[in-house]
Amino acid sequence: MSTPTVLGAATLNYQLTAYAQGLWNDISDVIKLAERLAPTTPVPGASGQFKKFDDKNSFMPEKTARALGADPVLISFNANDDSYSCRPQALEVRVDLAEDQAAGSIGGDVATNLLDQGKIRALLNKVALSHVIDVTNAVLTGTTGQPGVGNWSDPGVDPIDQINNQLLAIAQDCGSTQNVKLTMDLSVWSTLRSHPKVKARALFGAADSLASISIEQLNAALLYPVDIMPANVVYDPTRLNQTGSKTRALSGVCLVHYSVPNATIYDPSAFKSFTVGTAGFLGSVRTYEAPNQLWRGHLVDWSRDIKQTSSLSMRRINVS
Repeated sequence: MSTPTVLGAATLNYQLTAYAQGLWNDISDVIKLAERLAPTTPVPGASGQFKKFDDKNSFMPEKTARALGADPVLISFNANDDSYSCRPQALEVRVDLAEDQAAGSIGGDVATNLLDQGKIRALLNKVALSHVIDVTNAVLTGTTGQPGVGNWSDPGVDPIDQINNQLLAIAQDCGSTQNVKLTMDLSVWSTLRSHPKVKARALFGAADSLASISIEQLNAALLYPVDIMPANVVYDPTRLNQTGSKTRALSGVCLVHYSVPNATIYDPSAFKSFTVGTAGFLGSVRTYEAPNQLWRGHLVDWSRDIKQTSSLSMRRINVS
């Protein structure tokens, strides 16, 4: 096994860190939803100020003309801007001595590494799922459904018209059709793609009851092309020893929103996950051993503050 570098009581485990960073890409389907709704935004310190885009003046162009000898126009924070405060987060998993013995890993590096990697996979799955649930909860708490829309079980309603109206509103408020996304729960996608008016548009008038539409066909029927994602994140909010009750993270919700990749404190993404440093939620895996040598712990830690950064950059449709 690799020799870790000491960082206080726990030690940086290079081998497991490299494994975890590779594994993080494999679980991108889970974390992808969080990155769409509240992109990870690196900041230099745990607290600071970010640009709010809650009124149309935030999107106004600046007058850039400068007189000879005069200073340039300054872009600065104002009284309407807000602050972030990243709180520490951490999650740990342990490998008991009995697990080592059962795996036959006492004195065997290969068996030990496989056991540790399995634990890290479970740990990262928990990190990813916990983060995406925190993000979706923040989005659902910070937004309300648009009035008079979303009754897509009514065959007389045209969902495409309703989505296009929200796309037009986003384009007008943000001044751009780039980086606009359509994110919906998988059950909403099922309702949308089976709606007769949607099929009639996407299939060029042939609303065959047996036909189905693709994401590409839906995109072609929209006001302008967008990044479409049916989200399938399911979790159980109940505790151990309680009756299970699985829940969909965005149940019954369709979101039209603006979100840029590589977000900063100055772009008008609707929500952001501020975190200290460029490593995001996966800087390193640290390992330590219990004083009684009955178990060893692997942990990851990070900082985070999920904030709504623009009330104009997201439209929510509650679908029924």
